[in-house]
Amino acid sequence: MNIAVLMTCYNRKDKTVKCLEALSNAISKCREYIKVDVFLTDDGSTDGTAESICSNIYPFSLHLIKGNGNLYWNGGMVAAWEAALQQGKYDGYLWLNNDTYIYPNLFDELLEADDYSFKTYGVHGIYVGSTQDPITKKFTYGGFNFVSKWTLRDEFVHPDGKYHLCQCAHGNVTFISSDVVKKMGILYSGYLHGGGDHDYTYLAYKAGYPLIVLKSYVGVCENDHEKDGYDDFMNMSLRKRIKYLYSPVGYNLHNTLLFQKRCFPYRYPFVWIMGYVKALFPNMYIRIYKYIRSNI
Repeated sequence: MNIAVLMTCYNRKDKTVKCLEALSNAISKCREYIKVDVFLTDDGSTDGTAESICSNIYPFSLHLIKGNGNLYWNGGMVAAWEAALQQGKYDGYLWLNNDTYIYPNLFDELLEADDYSFKTYGVHGIYVGSTQDPITKKFTYGGFNFVSKWTLRDEFVHPDGKYHLCQCAHGNVTFISSDVVKKMGILYSGYLHGGGDHDYTYLAYKAGYPLIVLKSYVGVCENDHEKDGYDDFMNMSLRKRIKYLYSPVGYNLHNTLLFQKRCFPYRYPFVWIMGYVKALFPNMYIRIYKYIRSNI
């Protein structure tokens, strides 16, 4: 199987190096049946990330794409994916976050899932890897299902030794087969930072492709979204709250609204209104939010 690994980074040299070391270790254990090329967008790092990774020797071909510092996650992944498509034909594309350190079992899991998908559904699909916290070993990222069409409250699908389908997935370690790419294309370039992974996987699910959660955990990744910093947000000035509302690394209302428009259009007006309630009346927003989440 020929696999293109897609990555993007910005000023996280140590994590990126550790991620590539874990990838190298996994590849070294299964060189007989997989070939891997890595396409990594360095989005203007100033901490020597590019120089550090280029000085190492890896069991894969490394293609480094230079960003301008304004690509963020989605733009960087789009650039990496476009470079991979220009390079050659691959059986699939593996999204890999540079703060995710894969286990040696990943590629065996992917090959087994690919065989299962084709035999069961007649098509090669999307295979979602689950990660766990490096200390607590609790679930952090992977596949999930929406259990409320109004609040989009979700439930994660935990790996338990069996295959399970999901509706949507994080992009930390997720494999997109070439069958899916032929119809779905690549990540939508309209997203400024996050959100593109949810958009892509959910629309693929709606298009009828199987999103299969791998049987076992395939890596570690700390959940850096666990604390949303809302207390800090409430203490900001109105000007700063408005700015943070639209910031690509803040609440990113642009991406939130784009996701509603493309995937859940009936929620768009509600989310637009609540976005401004969040910025203008943060105390009211948190009360409404808690009520909706607990009652709908």
